[in-house]
Amino acid sequence: MNKKLTLFLDERVINQAKSYAERHKETLSGMVEKYFNYLTAKNQNKTKARISREIEELIGIIRIPDNLDIKKEYRRHRANKELHE
Repeated sequence: MNKKLTLFLDERVINQAKSYAERHKETLSGMVEKYFNYLTAKNQNKTKARISREIEELIGIIRIPDNLDIKKEYRRHRANKELHE
């Protein structure tokens, strides 16, 4: 069963990922799902999920500041979203 997931990413990263996905006939959702499968398999000492070289190149391109308050950013996003609905 698929569920919706909202991510907050730098606009430049989103545009690069969209362009990459289009060039490789992939969806962003598919790329993210493969990456999450890779991470969870790796962290649970299970056999690594097969991941393409292209996806491997995406690892580490997103830089999140250590002092980022995720909850505060989410509340700000929700408030902004409600203003524009």
